[in-house]
Amino acid sequence: MKTKRTFRSRRRGATLVEIVVASGMTTLVLFGAILAFLSGMTNWIRGQGRMDAESQSQRAVRALSQELRQAMSVTVDVNGLGLTYRMPAVDVNGDYVVPVVWDNVVRRAEYNNGTVRVMTGGIEHIVSRNVILTDPLSNGGSAAYNIFTAGGGAITRQLTIMVVTRTNSARNETVTGRIRETVYLRNIPSLTQ
Repeated sequence: MKTKRTFRSRRRGATLVEIVVASGMTTLVLFGAILAFLSGMTNWIRGQGRMDAESQSQRAVRALSQELRQAMSVTVDVNGLGLTYRMPAVDVNGDYVVPVVWDNVVRRAEYNNGTVRVMTGGIEHIVSRNVILTDPLSNGGSAAYNIFTAGGGAITRQLTIMVVTRTNSARNETVTGRIRETVYLRNIPSLTQ
């Protein structure tokens, strides 16, 4: 019987100190987990904003370059913020008319008050919003850039398109997206006159 009493006397509940230490450790673990979760969410939101800005810039450059690759004549404005272009005429099947002739529709792409727009025969289409005219990757991050830069020569054979967009991210942080692409044109000298 003595053994049973000894066994019973050693069996006790947790002391107040043990409970306080266990509660403190649990609180620290939960607090650390919540901080890690909040940090992860902030980074996720920041990354989402950066992806939105990049995809907006990318969509704009892709839309402009696809249109300009088909153009038969492209004239870039001196300030690099706009251009005028002509498209070749197509027949009812969608094939180009031979010999190549202009379809007589006036087309223009330009930067205007934070947007890049394409006007086709008086109909306006916004290609990108939140466009800024400063290049974040330049020295100091605030140098101006041209959206449209024509290659050298009397006839524009290549054109560099660059679009930088800005959006707000987590905690009202500003993130930018920057895309640049060079487009090779088929300007036809006899029809550019």
